[in-house]
Amino acid sequence: MWRTWLRYLTVAVELWWVAKAANITVTGVSTGIDSKTHQRPTRRDIRELFAESGPQWDLYILALSAFQAVDEADDLSYFQITGIHGRPFEAWNDVENVPGAPEEMGYCPHGELIFGTWHRPYLALFEQVLVSHAVNISNQYPPSHAPAYKGAAQTLRLPFWDWATDPTVPSFTGDANITVNGPTGPTTIRNPLYSYRFQNPVPSSWGGQLSTYQETSRCMGTDGLVNNMTKSNVDMIAVGSNLKLSVYDAFIRSTRFEDVACTDCGGPNFEDPHSMVHTTVGCGGTMADIVLSAFDPLFMLHHCNVDRLFAMWQAINYKDTMFERTSTSYGQFGTPGGSKITRDSPLKPFRADPLTFHTSNLVTNISTFGYTYPEIDDWDASPDQTRAFVITQVNMLYGPNSTYDRTKSFPYPQKHSSEASGLVDTEQYYVAQVQLDRSEIPLPAVVGLVINGTTVGTLALLAMPSYGNMSTSVTIQDPRLAGLVDANIDSKAATSVLQQGLAVEIKHNGEALVPVNTVPSLKVELQAIEYTPNTEKSQFPRLGNVTRLPIAIRPVASRSYS
Repeated sequence: MWRTWLRYLTVAVELWWVAKAANITVTGVSTGIDSKTHQRPTRRDIRELFAESGPQWDLYILALSAFQAVDEADDLSYFQITGIHGRPFEAWNDVENVPGAPEEMGYCPHGELIFGTWHRPYLALFEQVLVSHAVNISNQYPPSHAPAYKGAAQTLRLPFWDWATDPTVPSFTGDANITVNGPTGPTTIRNPLYSYRFQNPVPSSWGGQLSTYQETSRCMGTDGLVNNMTKSNVDMIAVGSNLKLSVYDAFIRSTRFEDVACTDCGGPNFEDPHSMVHTTVGCGGTMADIVLSAFDPLFMLHHCNVDRLFAMWQAINYKDTMFERTSTSYGQFGTPGGSKITRDSPLKPFRADPLTFHTSNLVTNISTFGYTYPEIDDWDASPDQTRAFVITQVNMLYGPNSTYDRTKSFPYPQKHSSEASGLVDTEQYYVAQVQLDRSEIPLPAVVGLVINGTTVGTLALLAMPSYGNMSTSVTIQDPRLAGLVDANIDSKAATSVLQQGLAVEIKHNGEALVPVNTVPSLKVELQAIEYTPNTEKSQFPRLGNVTRLPIAIRPVASRSYS
């Protein structure tokens, strides 16, 4: 009997120590939620927040600045929380590296079913700390302004950058300094969206530009300028049409969560355009390095948009909001490689309570963390009504005849011709199914599908996972829309142009060309999909038969390889 009681006592003590050590739980933000209607505060478009330049904008900038100033040794510092994603490869909230898990990798799973669900509590953690700073700052305003700022703090949520509507980087993120209305009046501070400056020397083992400049960078210039906005925007505009088309393709063709969830899931998905933004926006800078990317202030704006896309997809496909199958993990800091992943697997290191990790099941609904997005009004509408409204918004934002532009009333560049959707009002549209073994390519890399010197489709591969066979769908611009052939030729002729003319180009880290004959696993299949335009704004186009055509793997003739 005493042995049984001793065993119970030992277990109780162990649980007490776990609960005592793991004292950070991810709850999201509960302030600002209407107790009667349950309406939740909205995560807003960053451009709209800036254009308004009201109390929420002031608090967001001041809170982010205060967040970045917290001592890097603090578990709730900007450094520690952004460091969960990759470097410094250290335990956070006492979630240790385990046997069989890679040591030089963060907690983030890429190329896995839980890619989207893992980032949801990650964003919620960042958001709850950010808002706590905003609440503290709001209490410092004088009585004449206190009500407005205290109210704004209650409903403040993390903003998003909708790069599929406007791929240009928000211009205010490129200003080294920024002026906002603080508790003592207008104040100019170092812009926390410009970069993150590390408080302590970055170890040389981290490599790259951080070892020299000690701050995050995007398209660093030769003069030491860490953010070359012109170069960033040139590159982002070049992939703008593919970003928009990829997003729309995922909405209209993926009807199961396990298809849309990740690059390795096989179908049109949101991880692919996400990866293209990572590799493009920084010209090989911090955002392109997956183990460093979360330190860049753009990261959370970027991933907030990815979460928004997932949430919109879930609202449309409300009967299938989570994956069902079991997959195998590549392995992360707290997860051994080869682990079986289900919807009940722990999303380490994020705890729902001191003894329980969040799971994909637990974070299925965005209401769990107390926020919504502009397109989702689910507290006073039926699921079918919400579905119809979200489809309408998707068509307006990303569809072939999309007319809505968030930037029209704002002082930013308007749509560029390259941002036009790749879908046209014809009988077919095109995608390519690309297969390859990651281990055959130096990563990160971009696979380009090129015809007559024009890139009509792109696939970005981040540095992690670094191995494994993958098969994913890449959207292709219609050659008639891209100006590569006579716009009046029929679909059969357009399909022939693509099949006979598509070539493949692989670039490592944005620059070095990789000969395609060194990637024996590479296969490309052109798919011509029958397409009937929607007749109602609340409907998606009807998709019909798919014609599958093999593509010969040929290099781009005009390129030279060294």
